[in-house]
Amino acid sequence: MKKAEFKPPSAVIFSLIAFCIIAVLGCYWTQSTNTSIIKQQESLLSGLSRTQASVLERRLSAAFTSAQILAYEVEQNRGSGEWFDNFADKLIKSIGGIENLQLAPDGIISNIYPLAGNESAIGLDILSNEQFQEAALLAIKNHQLIAIGPVSLVQGGIAVISRAPIFLNKGTQHELFWGFASAVIYLDNLLEATKLKQLESEGYQYSLSRKHATTKETILLSSSITPLAEIQASTNLILPVGTWTLKISRALDNQLKERKIIGYMISLIVAFLLSIALYAILLQPLKLRKLVKEKTSELQELAYKDPLTGLPNRRYLQDRLPDILYKNQKQKRVSAFVYFDLDNFKQINDTIGHDVGDHILNIVGTRLNQLTSTSDLVVRLGGDEFGILLSNILDYKQAEERANQILECIRIPAKVDDKEFILSTSLGIAMIPEHGYDLVTIMQNADMAMYQAKLMGKNQHAFYTEKMKISTHNLVKAESDLTLALQRNEFEMYFQPQFDLHTDKVFGAEALIRWNHPEKGLIFPDDFIFLAQNTGKIVELGYWVLENSIAYLAQRLEDGRPDILLHINLASEQLSDPKLVKAVQELLSKYQVPPHLIGFEITETSILQDIHLARHLLQTLKDMGICIAIDDFGTGYSSLSQLKNLPVDLLKIDRSFVMDLENDPDDRKIVEAIIAMAHKLNIKVLAEGIETREQWKMLEAFQCDFGQGYYVGKAVTAKEFNEGKPIKHQN
Repeated sequence: MKKAEFKPPSAVIFSLIAFCIIAVLGCYWTQSTNTSIIKQQESLLSGLSRTQASVLERRLSAAFTSAQILAYEVEQNRGSGEWFDNFADKLIKSIGGIENLQLAPDGIISNIYPLAGNESAIGLDILSNEQFQEAALLAIKNHQLIAIGPVSLVQGGIAVISRAPIFLNKGTQHELFWGFASAVIYLDNLLEATKLKQLESEGYQYSLSRKHATTKETILLSSSITPLAEIQASTNLILPVGTWTLKISRALDNQLKERKIIGYMISLIVAFLLSIALYAILLQPLKLRKLVKEKTSELQELAYKDPLTGLPNRRYLQDRLPDILYKNQKQKRVSAFVYFDLDNFKQINDTIGHDVGDHILNIVGTRLNQLTSTSDLVVRLGGDEFGILLSNILDYKQAEERANQILECIRIPAKVDDKEFILSTSLGIAMIPEHGYDLVTIMQNADMAMYQAKLMGKNQHAFYTEKMKISTHNLVKAESDLTLALQRNEFEMYFQPQFDLHTDKVFGAEALIRWNHPEKGLIFPDDFIFLAQNTGKIVELGYWVLENSIAYLAQRLEDGRPDILLHINLASEQLSDPKLVKAVQELLSKYQVPPHLIGFEITETSILQDIHLARHLLQTLKDMGICIAIDDFGTGYSSLSQLKNLPVDLLKIDRSFVMDLENDPDDRKIVEAIIAMAHKLNIKVLAEGIETREQWKMLEAFQCDFGQGYYVGKAVTAKEFNEGKPIKHQN
């Protein structure tokens, strides 16, 4: 067949068409790139605003709540103020972030702590002062906490003030306005707790504002010198006095404009050059064939190269390894394959961003290339996984020396945008041919060795051994045993009593699961819950616990036993299961158990994975009559404003605060503060881990409602729990 040949006029037409298409695509790509940059910047700004907002929210919530606590103390002391200095000192130290606390009987400031430097504010009439009068009257009218600011203080400085009206005989016919309790926060000190000033110095802009309580006018609390740019993100701070807004932006207009101009110019230049090249190709078929051959060779090279680091990739290793090993075998060389990834690299990607993560991977790739000899092969296998083939070593000792060099190389801090990141890695080493002679076997064995290095604490190396294969086999067997255990119903429910600290009565229990393993005997949750989460069995196991707990309550009702409140733990995976509410309704209907007899315990961490989903789900369950409890309270991120907005009935103080209650004054302050603040929100409190009579007495004195722990009883079987032994106090 005769090949088609193009004459100059036809070639010109085709070249012009190609020029237009390439230019349009290039301009589109430039615009898309700018759009992508804007989206990335918005995502970054969103993360920054949420982070800084959370810092502000924690400090402001605690400070604003301190005014309520102070007001509550005045009410409890029926207007007496002799206790004020001592109590204010403890409150400021325990909460922090507060400049001073004030009492203003009849609206006139009479007590300030600390007084030093604030003497000029004594005698200030809040109700008559033009600066404070409107907000003070509104607080009295609505019986609620208010925020004022930014205001200039008579003693100097700019501050935000939270002010709580105090009423004696509250809720009775003799209710009487007593005055105000106030907490003062210096605006400069508040901002110092964040990185907003640092961000401003790095080219960001910010503004912190709030809405006026009556006019809804936006009040600017603080802002950067440079106004907010068009690309910005905002986060609402949910505070006891309303919603404040933090906005962060970064001006990229000039950069984007410059990129667009450069992109358009490059697109036109590339389109022009490619159209010229096409014109030449169309006129010279032989040259075209030669060019195609060259491009094919380039594509083959690209197929073997990692686009990010420029290192050889997994495909290159797969294609070249047989030849390399054959040559090594022929020359009787010992080889080793080192397989590793960066410890906790996912955390950098998730918190700092993938751009920084890619930069770090580039740094690591460069270091590895510089570290290895010409006979070695460095490969990026994917993600943060790397492999190094040591082609010519003498023995284990030399492989270990090279492994230590790699560890030291990775440990050097990586600097990205003036920030240093401390890295580490876990190395798995498979010796060749001792541990395998084909790629699949070598990589599997090196992977098992790397897993062992991570189990030993990371930042170290491990050689493959046959024992590792046995451990992997045991893990697979454990997963199989768990699946069979669910099918064979090898689990059993245990119940740990929960008791009223003031009546000495057991009112409920926490439902706990145990595994009656046919070979290992009784296994506790700590030894198989992690396995259930990793194998995806946690939801199925959770529903087994839920049904068997409700079935136990049904049996108690049938036996005529007293009602108890049975608390059931929900895993975070269950909270995100859309079938949870329907399953609960069906089980309650099936066993004819009233909803008020069950409670669900959820950890703070589980709630914060998706606060909006958790709030809706928990509200739905609470509307059914189910008790909602937050488990292990105090060990995670605790926000009083979030707590206020969650449908919570009960807080369970984590055992870590109770175990040393007799000896640690800080634990006592924390526990007492949690109880006081929870009660202000009409939330009951249960202390976990009570093991001594002294702990019981102290918690009772703190007005804690309920308790749970070995002092009364460990988790027992249903039969033992049903015996209902009375509480006997130890001397």
